Amino acid sequence: MFTNSDFRKRIMQLPITIPSKTGKANYTSFNLDGDILSFHRNVPKTNWNLSVSELYSIYRTRKFINTSVIKSITNKRVNSPSVAVLIAIGCIDITGVRI
Repeated sequence: MFTNSDFRKRIMQLPITIPSKTGKANYTSFNLDGDILSFHRNVPKTNWNLSVSELYSIYRTRKFINTSVIKSITNKRVNSPSVAVLIAIGCIDITGVRI
């Protein structure tokens, strides 16, 4: 399991574009400002903000993570970008199992 520091380093090293888990969308234009990771989703065209500390807490406390797990913890909409980010930085595999 990654430390908070390693997790943030990985977030800062996200590639220019990452695919969604299903491959139907891409996320791009990542910008980390304090605790907030902002980026753009191409389909549908929307802007997103994620709390890095909230995402790290989910990663740290759950052995399985998918969009429904994230939604149940954050009380927000299904959050496929969070899953895509966790896959892209090597924290979960494609099935949602924590690495």
